[in-house]
Amino acid sequence: MSELRTEEEQVEAIKNWWKENGRSTVIGVAVAVIAVFGWRGWQDHQRQTAENASVLYQSMVEKALVQPGQTLSDEDRKSAEYMANQLKSDYQSTGYAQYAALWLAKLQADQGQLDGAKAELQWLLEQKPETPIAQLAKLRIAQLLLAQGDAQAGLNQLGGAPEKGFEAAYFELKGDLLNALGREAEARQAYQSGQAADSGNARPLIAMKSGDLAGAGE
Repeated sequence: MSELRTEEEQVEAIKNWWKENGRSTVIGVAVAVIAVFGWRGWQDHQRQTAENASVLYQSMVEKALVQPGQTLSDEDRKSAEYMANQLKSDYQSTGYAQYAALWLAKLQADQGQLDGAKAELQWLLEQKPETPIAQLAKLRIAQLLLAQGDAQAGLNQLGGAPEKGFEAAYFELKGDLLNALGREAEARQAYQSGQAADSGNARPLIAMKSGDLAGAGE
């Protein structure tokens, strides 16, 4: 621009530049503005979605809560079940939907609907949950398979190693599955691994199961 000698030439140069570049500049600015407001809108939508899901989940928990010595009424069960399914359908991307699926799986299992319980847990795994939730779902699926008499499938479901914090539960269940398959030596080893991981003695049955196998082997 410093080589132009008159204001008219400068104005003419600006006009020519605008003809060549003005449209792309306007589009670029517009895209940037849309991106900024679109991002903010998406954040607002996500926040509102999480809040709505939280309120619905809290309502579900209140209906599903059972006081000691009482049983869940049919009316409360149906209400809680309806809200749990609503969380899965309308708020699938939230953690609340995953917790709802866990509750639905327990409800199905308590009613003897083991295939239905497995379906709920498989749905949960398809949502790619955080590692602890995924490990819990896998453990419960393996328990259901054991209850259905398919210990080998349950063993396959467990995978090769437990996640941190689930060692005792993992090895106890692995022992149960191996024992059901008649692999008693391996089952006892699994129980012993479970005992070693159970530093707080939160699962006292592991020691009993291991002792029973030791006694049977003598």
